[in-house]
Amino acid sequence: MSEAFVSTSVAPQTQPWARWFVPPLLAVLIIDQVTKVWIFSLPHSSLPAWLDHHYNTGVAWGLGYQMPLLVTLVTMVLIPLLAWVWWKQFRLCGAAENLAFGAVLGGALGNGIDRVLTQIQVGGMRGVRDFIVVDLHPIGIGYIWPTFNVADAGISCGVVALALLSLFKRPASAPPGAHAVI
Repeated sequence: MSEAFVSTSVAPQTQPWARWFVPPLLAVLIIDQVTKVWIFSLPHSSLPAWLDHHYNTGVAWGLGYQMPLLVTLVTMVLIPLLAWVWWKQFRLCGAAENLAFGAVLGGALGNGIDRVLTQIQVGGMRGVRDFIVVDLHPIGIGYIWPTFNVADAGISCGVVALALLSLFKRPASAPPGAHAVI
């Protein structure tokens, strides 16, 4: 008597949130790191006016620049905290929330890598590598925006998207007995 092998295992399904969260996280992180390596490998004299080599030991607008170790430690606490908040509060929300949070965490990881490499003194790192220059003088505004990078753009766009979603998106009806747990 022969026995046929029947598998009762089910092929693993991709979690619905994964297809919206993982791609922006990886895209922002990889593009950020690749562009930093590329731009900083070029001679400064060969860069167009909208690119520069700048190291920032602080956060946005250089805040905290005199305390790079503290900024790095805070970053290392905030990244897992943000991941936990996403997992508990945003993972099951929807595609837009997962896209936005993926961009935020991808950017936080990108700049976090620079901060850690600076602290352990790898490759001549002197802070987060910023390189995009936005000079508003040509449009009549006497201001040059602080130099930034792809990670900063991912964080900023993600935070703005989450803020707009919180203002304009109606909360979905929760199934009976479901509640958010922080």
